[in-house]
Amino acid sequence: MLSVKRGQSSTRNKMSEIRNYDDVNEVAEAAAENAVEILSLAIEASGSAIWVMAGGSSPMLAYKKLAKDYADLIDWSLVTVVMGDERLVPLDHKDSNWGAIMRVFDENPYLSKVARVVPDVTGTVEEVAYEYDRLVRQLAVTRRFDLVWLGVGEDGHTLSLFPGNAAFVDPTEDWVIPVRNSPKPPSERFTLSLRALEYVTELVIFAVGASKREALREARLKGRLPIAVAANIAETYGGEVRWLYDDAGWGEK
Repeated sequence: MLSVKRGQSSTRNKMSEIRNYDDVNEVAEAAAENAVEILSLAIEASGSAIWVMAGGSSPMLAYKKLAKDYADLIDWSLVTVVMGDERLVPLDHKDSNWGAIMRVFDENPYLSKVARVVPDVTGTVEEVAYEYDRLVRQLAVTRRFDLVWLGVGEDGHTLSLFPGNAAFVDPTEDWVIPVRNSPKPPSERFTLSLRALEYVTELVIFAVGASKREALREARLKGRLPIAVAANIAETYGGEVRWLYDDAGWGEK
């Protein structure tokens, strides 16, 4: 097994690296600091930046670290945020990824300035996915996503791309696709597709927690789980991929 020391990186190939940290708090700190760096570089190069956000407990901790320690370092009005996947619930619902993240942002005078591609969760899941697909394509028509955050589920899913689900296994040219019969509730969702991940500059994966260890190990060794496929697509099309492990996710504890 590849050995990686705390806080150090091990390059698997020129566009992918693994970083290992003691715990999820260190992962969140690293992710927040990296986000500021990547978004700052994008603003310097292009005058603006696009950030695709992830729901989940580990990214949420990183948003809070960002708000606490790094929010004053860049002009957030030049950053546009997009939701990588969302449940078909009202945005103020407890299960809404967007709602949970925006509550953190709106409480911070700097982060509250971000430009937002807000999902419209009214209508059928197919209608909602179609409209968000239109908005996301319109945003990224002349450039790539500067930063994409992805979480990992215990089954190796990422975004709302679950093993065996049609959203994962059926090829599509759409960038945002509907999901029905999700194995995790709520059952109806919409998500970026694998196709959209061809347009990533920097992909950051939160690989944390003992409950994810076996899925992460399988992803490293066999590469068939959604998170592994997503990372491979981003790499294949020129993206930099950074896996942020804690010791529990890597297998040290």
